[in-house]
Amino acid sequence: MDAGPGMGHGQPAGGLTVRPLTGALGCEIGGVDLARLDDAGFARIHAAFLEHSVVVIHDQRLDEAALAAFGRRFGKLEEEPFLPLRAATEGVYQLRGAGRNEQRLSTQNLGWHVDHSYQPNPSLGAVLYAVDVPDAGGDTLFANMMLAYDGLSAPMQQFLSGLTGIHDVLHYGVNSGHHSISTQAGLERLTQARARFPQTAHPLVCTHPETGRRILYINRGWTSAIKELHPQEGRALLAMLNEHALQPIYQCRVRYRNGTVCLWDNRCVQHSPNSDYSSPRHMLRVALHSDWIPS
Repeated sequence: MDAGPGMGHGQPAGGLTVRPLTGALGCEIGGVDLARLDDAGFARIHAAFLEHSVVVIHDQRLDEAALAAFGRRFGKLEEEPFLPLRAATEGVYQLRGAGRNEQRLSTQNLGWHVDHSYQPNPSLGAVLYAVDVPDAGGDTLFANMMLAYDGLSAPMQQFLSGLTGIHDVLHYGVNSGHHSISTQAGLERLTQARARFPQTAHPLVCTHPETGRRILYINRGWTSAIKELHPQEGRALLAMLNEHALQPIYQCRVRYRNGTVCLWDNRCVQHSPNSDYSSPRHMLRVALHSDWIPS
């Protein structure tokens, strides 16, 4: 694991506190400065990450290099294939949402998804850092796919254990509205996406590689079909599973303010960003690489 600069020196972990956000998932960590984080502090953050799946740390002061260094403590940073705004620091991307009434890059229509599940080895997770965010709006919703699996009946769990989901980069590209199939340019972008990312198959039920918990491994953004079922059956089953998995009882909401860091475990949560804001929103993001192939 690439430790990044300064690992082993910095702020001790003695004052670090962990407070759950909801009964389903998520926690807020206090008493820590990520720019001066020592090994013990990182170990406690990593433990909270595995236990709560979503970690929120407010009141941080990070530049691009410090954000990248924190991300590299989890492993390698990876490329974001559909984020055009690379920051000056390798592995860091800028998110600039213009809000509902402006014509700049925005985050509208993203909806529920799991980052990069259309690839053989999806992201381990991601870290967002709020640079300048609106006073209200722009929250992110998260849903716990481990609890969603636990909430299924035993016969349904057994039925799903032998099925395979098809994850398709075009499913989201068309349904999100980002690429219009009514224009030549939109069709060309979709064709390029398909050439780069063929359909990928993952089991509908997977095991978390670090905790051993079972995961309902679907997401509304990319999971388009079930390999073993007739298309009509697969669509009906996926609709039911997403309705089940995205119930409020399995969710938490993260509200950002300037200086907030949000970290999530992409292997076991779906997330959905809200574009309910009308003033500019600037965040930095790093994606955490994983060699895990869902199984």
